[in-house]
Order: sequence, then structure tokens, then C-alpha cells
Amino acid sequence: MKKILFSLSLFTALFITAQAQFGVNAGLNIANLHGSDINNVKSKIGPHFGVFYNIPVSKNGISVQTDASYSSEGAKVSSGDGKHLLSYLNLSTLFCYNFIGGFNLATGPQYGILLSAKSKYSGQTIDMKDQTKGGNFCWAFAAGYDLPMGVGFYGRYNLGISNIEKYNEGGSVKTGSFQIGARLTIKTKGCPTGRVRNPTQPDKIN
Repeated sequence: MKKILFSLSLFTALFITAQAQFGVNAGLNIANLHGSDINNVKSKIGPHFGVFYNIPVSKNGISVQTDASYSSEGAKVSSGDGKHLLSYLNLSTLFCYNFIGGFNLATGPQYGILLSAKSKYSGQTIDMKDQTKGGNFCWAFAAGYDLPMGVGFYGRYNLGISNIEKYNEGGSVKTGSFQIGARLTIKTKGCPTGRVRNPTQPDKIN
């Protein structure tokens, strides 16, 4: 509960900060599970979508981005039609470096609040939420490109760090998901996400 409250407080504090960009994003997850207590699984494709708020903190291209998103995760069983289905509300704070021209790199912590956990086998669905921890800590690595018109594209990998099994005897199950998607900046104040060189003053960065 303390982790959830801390994440929400940090997200709210950064969200109300001025001189920032607000936008929406959506795309696909290529998700999987790994760890000593999980085997014979392969990647599962699912959606993710959310909102973000990017806050410039330096004229040298450094910014902080907070985002909240729904994410469909889990894995497929390698043989048969079995699936492990997880869904999270992910809150993250990314530290970004924005290159001149629109390219950007970012990394930072992510905390996922479990929304549902189910396993499906042979047409039967088993609710696994009581056996899955309510929070999931990950570290995110991202790269993207933003056009001046506000449309951008990104790739991101969320590396699961915490064990999501609630009951275990020394084993572990961790998440991992590669995301690709597009984003749209709806409202911009102050510095843009990608730094743009002023054509009338070549040595000046807007």
C-alpha cells in the first residue's frame, strides 16, 4: 500500500507541474513471463494504451515523463491453447534525453497495480488474482522519435524485477514486455519533446 501511495503521489505531483506536454499513446505488447517457477511459455501479444506528461527540466534536452497506462501482459503456454493473462495499471517516471531533431531516449522505474490475473486451459478460466501479488516493480528502457506536428513513435522494454508470485518457496515468476506504439501530443507548453534547432539562428536551440 505504501508503494502504491508513493507512486500515485509522485505521479500527481509531476502531473500538475507547468511547462509540460500532455499526450496519449497506444500500441502493442509482446509480453512474456520468466523465472524459476515458470517454463514452457512463449510470448503473448496484447494491447496497451494510456496518457503521459513530459516535463522539460533543462534547455539541454533533459526532461521527466510520467505516464499511466493499461497493459495486457502474461504469456502463452508453448504447447496447447493455455494462456496466463495479466492486466496492470502501470505508473512510471522516466528520465529522458531529447536529441535535436526529435529522437529521444528514456529510462526509469515503473510500478504496476494488478487489475486481473487469470489462467486459461482447454476453455476453462481460473482466477489467479489471489495467488498473484498486487504490485509489480519494473525498470523501463525506451527510445522514440517525435515529429514537429506532435505525432511520435516509440519502442520500450519493461523488465520485471519483482517476483509476482504471492505464495512461493524460493521460486519466482517475473514479467517482461516489449512495447511498440504511437503517441500524440495534445497540448504543448514550453519546450518541445524533441529539441528543434532554430533555422534563423543555427547555434541556438529552442
